[in-house]
Amino acid sequence: MKKQGKLVITKIHNYIFSLLYDTDNRVLQINCDGSKDTILNNIYIGKVTNILPNINAAFVEFAKGQTGYYPIDEKVEPLYVNLERADGPLRVGEDIVVQVVKESVGNKEPVVSGNINFVGKYVVFSLKNRGISFSNRIKWPELKEAITERYEKLNYKNFGFIIRTNAMHAPIDSIFEEIEFFSRVWLAVSDLRIYRKCYSMIYQAPKSYITSIRDGYHNEVAQIITDDEVIYEEISEYLEVYQSEDTNKLKFYDNSVTSLQTLYNVRRDIEDALSEKVWLKSGGYLVIQPTEAFVSIDVNSGKYVSKKDAQKEYFKVNLEAAEEIAHQIRLRNLSGIIIVDFINMQVKENQEKLMKAFEEFVAEDPIKTSIVDMTKLNLVEITRKKARRPLYELVDKSILLK
Repeated sequence: MKKQGKLVITKIHNYIFSLLYDTDNRVLQINCDGSKDTILNNIYIGKVTNILPNINAAFVEFAKGQTGYYPIDEKVEPLYVNLERADGPLRVGEDIVVQVVKESVGNKEPVVSGNINFVGKYVVFSLKNRGISFSNRIKWPELKEAITERYEKLNYKNFGFIIRTNAMHAPIDSIFEEIEFFSRVWLAVSDLRIYRKCYSMIYQAPKSYITSIRDGYHNEVAQIITDDEVIYEEISEYLEVYQSEDTNKLKFYDNSVTSLQTLYNVRRDIEDALSEKVWLKSGGYLVIQPTEAFVSIDVNSGKYVSKKDAQKEYFKVNLEAAEEIAHQIRLRNLSGIIIVDFINMQVKENQEKLMKAFEEFVAEDPIKTSIVDMTKLNLVEITRKKARRPLYELVDKSILLK
């Protein structure tokens, strides 16, 4: 069983930060609601403004002046507002229901989809994937069989669910309460498309500090602490509706002598998570540099290494770096392609030991993270699923100095 830590939620200017600490008060993950509201996972009624058959895509204006890129996937039938339309391909001028699945990056438009998803603590509702499926991390055949047998009796034909890793330690009744809840949410959203006007938002996704509570592993968070009354009330209402079993974890911090941010060194932890350089205990250090195409992480020895024991020292630094890199990826919410430049090692056995250890370190990440391979130049490619925008895109470092 995992050690239980604390989720600290606090406000700095217009930013709301959620910091997950372990039992040693080491910060594991930082999420942030920026000064601007996110549109990620919101659902809108949009209008098709252009269709590009050569790339099998369309553009949909989902809010006034806000257009999204819409991949046309034959496996996902567009959700038309006009329920009586004749069969045929998608046409310019039609109103359809879309969900924002990727926010704008640089000059690129947001990506929208007709494959509606709702993420809960234990399950993910999916309009595209019918039936029941399971996270790859759930290895218990008995649990899968019990859930599948009960699910088949519900006879849901037009949508499906993915059972999340969190469900491994949850009562089956709680899992099915969530399944039935999201079934009702979908029916409500589906009905709303008939009555709402174009550009209407018909579903607003929970804010990041709410999803931090939702996505925490079942045994990873023992306390949820905030020093903001408004946030406290919002979380309290959320827990009562969605996670009543966790209501006793919520605590309001009210201490006039020592602030919550001082008690947990919140500003320092955020500043460290935005820093390009990360020091290792061995004296080595990492240089983390996000680019438009990928994230570059360079491992440096940081001190003189004797030629006699060079390969041994390099392996030691690389091993420590691998553990810290896995930590930093989760801490900073880095995603996409990540290239790690380890210190060059000539001993093949050490390379193999490093890769095995690295795979174990990244396996601790709740977000799907995969190590591709190590090249002859000791470059390692990592891919990590994008769950939210990285911290460096959300936070202006100067706010910590105000």
